Formats: sequence, structure tokens, C-alpha cells
Amino acid sequence: MHPCHPHAPDLATLAQSDQPAGWLTGFVARDYPKGYLLASPGERRDQVFVVKSGRLRVYLAGENRDLSLSFLEAGDVYTTHTPTYVETVTPSVLWCIDTADFARQLAVDPSFTPVMMRVLGRLLRNAVTLIDDLAFREVPARLARFLLGLVDRRGQPHPQGWLIPLELGTEDIASLLGSTRQTVSLLLNQWVRDGILARPGRRQLLVLSRQALADLSAS
Repeated sequence: MHPCHPHAPDLATLAQSDQPAGWLTGFVARDYPKGYLLASPGERRDQVFVVKSGRLRVYLAGENRDLSLSFLEAGDVYTTHTPTYVETVTPSVLWCIDTADFARQLAVDPSFTPVMMRVLGRLLRNAVTLIDDLAFREVPARLARFLLGLVDRRGQPHPQGWLIPLELGTEDIASLLGSTRQTVSLLLNQWVRDGILARPGRRQLLVLSRQALADLSAS
């Protein structure tokens, strides 16, 4: 790593490169197939990784159900040294480095630390939101809050409302909400019939009434 960088790196762009450079110096690109369990609680593997391509799921697992905490995509940073499971949900390429080597790099150039903290902070926020929703809200309110979050983060103004990309499948969304695919699918279809949502494309949703979602999220 370079000794001094005035700004945090754009990892989503940097991770797309074919050769490690800048903050990725010392990282090695590795390919993983879909369904590969990269980390689990108590495992000795101790690495930091940046997602180059693909998607991974961070989750907790009990005897009868899983709870997704987050999905990692290009530019996201995580570590295998956590009490969570990390599994690829699509074929993925990761920039990997041993945690000890990464720590030595941080000692020389600490400018990468805010990036790590930002990503880990998002994961913690997702976990706290999930706990809050499971404790105090029914599934319709959880789904409405999830869609409103997508509007705030990725929504594109549209003549009829807000267009949002739906990169996660129904089962993935259900896992994030602590629900089932059937329940989430039924709710989305009902809200389309009610005129709250529309489906302009297979991987898109059009929010026709943001206020209706806000009302549902508060119920």
C-alpha cells in the first residue's frame, strides 16, 4: 500500500481490476463456486477479503432456520474471523489476504480502516434492524421498511414514483426479513394489486405510493 492516501478508496471500482494495486496490494484473487462455505463460527481460517465479483451471504444458523445479516457484493469488505457463516450465493471472485498480513499493512497505511469500519458498521446496522423487526414488527411492516430502504439508497425518480433495482431474489429477501419466500411473494403480489407497487421488469419494482409503504412500515 502507498504510505499516504488523502481519501478513502473506491473499492467497488478498484476491486474490478485484474491486478492488485493501491489498497489491494498484497491481496490474491481467488475463485469460488456457488454454494461454497467460506467461513463458519469457530473455524481457524483467518482472512480479510474484498469482493471482486459475485455475491455472498453472511448469516447465522440455528437448528431449524437461518437468519441472513447481509449480502456482500463487489467492493464490500469482510473477514472470516467472525461468529457468522459466509457462503457464496453465486460464483464469486475474492481478493484475499491473511489477517496478520493485512494488520501489518494497516500499521503502515491506516487509511483503509474507515472503509472496513463503514462496511462492518453497515453489517451491524443490518443486524440491529433485523433484531428490532423480529421483536416488534410483523412481516408486512418489515417488507415495507426494506423497500423504503431501497428507495432511499438506490431509488431512481420515475414519472409514476420510484424505480428500484431488485437484485436479490424473493428467497433472499425473505431470509433477510426472517420470513418465507411464499409470504414475501404473496405480499408483493398483493401490493401490486393494491396499486402500491408495479413490476416493470423482472429485476425491478416501481414504488407507486411511497406514502402507502410508509404507512405499512409503521403498522
